[in-house]
Amino acid sequence: MFPSNSGGDDDSRRTRRGFLGTVAVASAVGLAGCSGGDGTETPTDEPMATMTDTATPTPTEEPTATSQPAAPDVPVLNYALTLEHLENVFYRDGLETFSDDELMNADALSSFNETVRMQVPEYLRTVGAHEQAHVEALSATIEELDGEPIPEGEYEFGYETPSEFFAVGMALENTGVAAYAGAAPKVVNNELLSVAAGIHSVEARHAAFLNLVNDRAPFPNAVDEAKSVDEVLEIAGQFVTREVDPSAYELDAERPTHDRKAENDTSDVDVLNYALTLEHLENAFYRDGLAGFSDEELMNADVLSDYGTAVREKVPGHLAMVGDHEAAHVSALGDTIEQLGGTPVEEANYDFGYETPSEFLGVAKALENTGVAAYAGAAGTVSADAVFEAAISIHSVEARHASFLNELNVDSPFPNGVDEPMTMAEVREVASQFIVE
Repeated sequence: MFPSNSGGDDDSRRTRRGFLGTVAVASAVGLAGCSGGDGTETPTDEPMATMTDTATPTPTEEPTATSQPAAPDVPVLNYALTLEHLENVFYRDGLETFSDDELMNADALSSFNETVRMQVPEYLRTVGAHEQAHVEALSATIEELDGEPIPEGEYEFGYETPSEFFAVGMALENTGVAAYAGAAPKVVNNELLSVAAGIHSVEARHAAFLNLVNDRAPFPNAVDEAKSVDEVLEIAGQFVTREVDPSAYELDAERPTHDRKAENDTSDVDVLNYALTLEHLENAFYRDGLAGFSDEELMNADVLSDYGTAVREKVPGHLAMVGDHEAAHVSALGDTIEQLGGTPVEEANYDFGYETPSEFLGVAKALENTGVAAYAGAAGTVSADAVFEAAISIHSVEARHASFLNELNVDSPFPNGVDEPMTMAEVREVASQFIVE
């Protein structure tokens, strides 16, 4: 499963165990944070036992004479862990500082109705649970790979009011999106890359929600910006009161080549055409749907009945922005395919099956969440760094869209601590429901 350039069989087995631990912890916390409270979605103990068993030596094991060198992805994971520590402490301390009533009555939320304001404290607790899960999962994985997890620092976030707390949260989440986008191309092992992509899109879901709370566009750009380690540390340094040693993130000059496409013979052009097929689908969906419904019809959709005027008035504009993004993705992917000597796949004929604005919003939610899973699943099959970097930055925008559409459909914007990938076959099965000959 893992090529020899990832560190051999020992590294492969240790990475698989770390991967399972990451998924177990983050998924379990995500479900706990988003369940309805009736106990029906309580995670089982089995995944956690798997992680514990792999981390604890059996009594018969003999101590090794020399320690194993850390796997090549440890510096990248420690960089991610530094950011997750920052976010984890931010939510942990902030949610202890402010009561639910203080958060709900923040000046920043004054234009929202009671339904939205009542959701905010619980959603923030879910975000905080996700960040804690990311810290625990990354730390466990680093130890599995014979590395030393970077410790939690000391921080000063500078907020005094709930509104200022929301604003800092927005800045941190958007920085996290840019940080993961910048670091993902450096990941060697494909199993770790899959998890990193799943966390990256969850950070984007968080960012979209915090943007909305702060009366900003949930998805300001068609492609999210990637930031370098230096750029991110400069931003994070505003909140860190103890100096961060950047040597922990330095990459070995002799580190192996990434595993992307190591066991996959699909060309980058084929992967891009796969993505283009999905973007054609989404582009046609918004283009035709927004032409078929007036702004007033969308604002008065039954599914939005619990939301106040401030939210409903912005829905048509936000949907138009999503449509513009999908059109931009179609154009960019088509141009890239041609630059690589390929022929872009053409738009198909579609039947989305909606009749009402509420049904339109329901299909939109399904399409956007499928898009997130599709990009996550395809990330490890892209060889060229430039193509991968563009794809991962579109991936997070799809997650921002999905976060917004989930909330419009009265669902959690971020239902899990790690977004699940889907294979090409799984995504094609979903897409085929809307494609007609």
